[in-house]
Amino acid sequence: MAWKKTKLKDLGWLRSAGVNKLSEANQKEVRLLNYMDVYRNQKISNEIDFQIVTAKDSEIRNANLEVGDILFTPSSEKPTDIGHAGIVIEELPNTVYSYHLVRFRPDEPNKFNPHFLVYALNSFECEKHFITRATGTTRYTLSKSDFKSLEFEYPENPAEQTAIATLLTKVDEAIAATQNSIKAAYKLKKALMQNLLTGKLKPDGSWRSEVEFYEDEKFGKVPKGWEVARVKDYGFVQTGKTPPTAEPNVFSETENENRFPFITPGDLGVSKYISVSERYVTAKGIGYSFKIPANSVCVVCIGSTIGKIGITKIESCTNQQINTLIANDNNSGEFFYYMMEYRKPHFKEIAGINATPQINKSGFEKYKLLRPTLKVEQEEIVLKIKSTDEEFVAKQTKIQTLQRLKKSLMQNLLTGKVRLPQEFIGKFEEAVEEVNKTVTAQ
Repeated sequence: MAWKKTKLKDLGWLRSAGVNKLSEANQKEVRLLNYMDVYRNQKISNEIDFQIVTAKDSEIRNANLEVGDILFTPSSEKPTDIGHAGIVIEELPNTVYSYHLVRFRPDEPNKFNPHFLVYALNSFECEKHFITRATGTTRYTLSKSDFKSLEFEYPENPAEQTAIATLLTKVDEAIAATQNSIKAAYKLKKALMQNLLTGKLKPDGSWRSEVEFYEDEKFGKVPKGWEVARVKDYGFVQTGKTPPTAEPNVFSETENENRFPFITPGDLGVSKYISVSERYVTAKGIGYSFKIPANSVCVVCIGSTIGKIGITKIESCTNQQINTLIANDNNSGEFFYYMMEYRKPHFKEIAGINATPQINKSGFEKYKLLRPTLKVEQEEIVLKIKSTDEEFVAKQTKIQTLQRLKKSLMQNLLTGKVRLPQEFIGKFEEAVEEVNKTVTAQ
C-alpha cells in the first residue's frame, strides 16, 4: 500500500485552553498533566507522577484526556526545543491537561497506530516545521495555525505503521535500559569514591577498623598512613594564559599534527580525558601561553563552572580561568583528579557565591585534600574507581550508538525512503485485524 501526505488539521481538532496549577475551595481534585510531563514522556500513562490540583466541572469536561489524544508543548526558551509531542496510551481517570499544553484529538483514532503517530509527529520534518514558525524573543511560541498546518507522511497500511513503531520502540527501550544502567553505575561510583577517598574502604575491599584512624581537626577521622596535603604538595601548579587573539598565526584554523588544544572551561566536564577542544593554537601560539604536558589535571578556578575538571591527553595550553596540576613523581595525577571530583561541592562552596566565583592560584595551591602518603596506594585506589569509569564510558558509547541508529531509522522509515520487508510487516497484519475487530464489536 502507498504512503500519503496529510495535514494535522485534516485529521482532528485542537484545543489549547487547559487547567491552571492552582487549588481552590469548592472545586474537585484532579490530576494535572504538565508541560514537563509531555516534554519528558513521549508516551503518556499512569506511570507519570501527576500534580494534584483542583478544577471546575466545566474545566474537567473540556480539558479531559482520552486514549489517542496528542499533547504538544507550544512554547520554549529556544525555537529548536519546541513542539514536543506525547500521546495518551491508556485510560487516565480524573486527569486533565495544563493550560501550558495544546491537545490534539483525532477524529478517527483507529486510523493510526498511536505509537507510529507520535513518532511521526516528533520526526525531523515536523521539528523543522515548528522551528521555522516559532516566534518570540525571550520565549518562543507556536500558534494553533502552526499546528494545523503541520504536514507529515504515513503508510496507509496500519500493519506497516505498527511494524515501524515496533522497531523504533525496541530502540527506545534499549536506550532507556542503558540509561538506567548508567544511573546504577553512577551510584556505584559515587559510593565507591565516598568510601575509598575517605579511607573507610581499602583498595583490597576490606573495611578499616576504628583503631586504624587518627583524628584531624579539619577532616575528622583520617586513616593512619594518610595525611592532609595542599594541592601544591601534589606537584607544580600552572595558571593558564590566553595568547593574543590579534596576533597572526596564533590560532590554528585547520586540522594538522602541529597544533595544540587551547583548553577553556567549555572543554571540561564532558569526560574524564580532554581529547578535543573548541579551539587550537599553533606552535607559535603556545609560545604565548604555557605548555602543559599530557596527563596534567586541569581545574576551572574562575566563573560559574568552577570545579570542572579534566585530564590532558596530549601537550596543551589553557586560558587564565584554569589552574593545572602537573603531578610530581611521588603522587598520582589521576588520584588527584578523583579527589578533586569528590571534593567539588566543597571547592565550589569556598569560592563563594559571587557574580564571578574565584579561587586564585595561591588559594588553589593551599587548598587541602587527603591522600595516602604512598603513591602505590593512591594508584590502587585509582584502579578501583577507574574500572567503574570504564563501564560508564562503555555504556555512554552504547547510548550514542543507539541514538544514531534511532536518528537514522526515523529519517528513513518515517519518510518512506526505506520500506520494511513485506514478510516483517505481515507479522503485524493479523494483530491489527484483531484490534479492528475488537473496536468494531465495541
